[in-house]
Amino acid sequence: MNATTQRYRKAGEAKDIDMLMSTLAPAVVFRSPLSARAGFAGHAQVRQLFTVALGALRDLRYHTDVGDDRTRMLAATARLGRHELEEAALVRLGDDGLIEEVTLWIRPLPALTAMMAALGPGLARAAGRPALAAFVGASVRPLAFMTDFGDRTMVPLVTPKGD
Repeated sequence: MNATTQRYRKAGEAKDIDMLMSTLAPAVVFRSPLSARAGFAGHAQVRQLFTVALGALRDLRYHTDVGDDRTRMLAATARLGRHELEEAALVRLGDDGLIEEVTLWIRPLPALTAMMAALGPGLARAAGRPALAAFVGASVRPLAFMTDFGDRTMVPLVTPKGD
């Protein structure tokens, strides 16, 4: 197991932002699971993102850390409201052993849209833009509702039943 990703995992589970930031290179890049347009670069942006994200998540637990000295794949489970989610993070480390890049994936879709509904307004509030937070929340809530509704009502209708 890599010492940096072990500290990253421990920090995430403990919601220790300072320890988490100590694992990241100053020019770290975070690639969002929500949009190719939503990227975060550098300590200030990534700190703000992780502060909001870890504030929304409960019971974050990493269970897998595989790879080599430069590239690691981390997997975790967490809760966001009533949603259980799984995340996979592709982590690339630099020559100094610090994390230079994180690319995140989240499943299932209702948990991903719930994350969008939590992060968008939370990031706008953290940036001191309360009106934008309200607008983003109002814009994203219908999508979160529809994916949750579809998962609870439509998916069971089209899922094959066992014999």
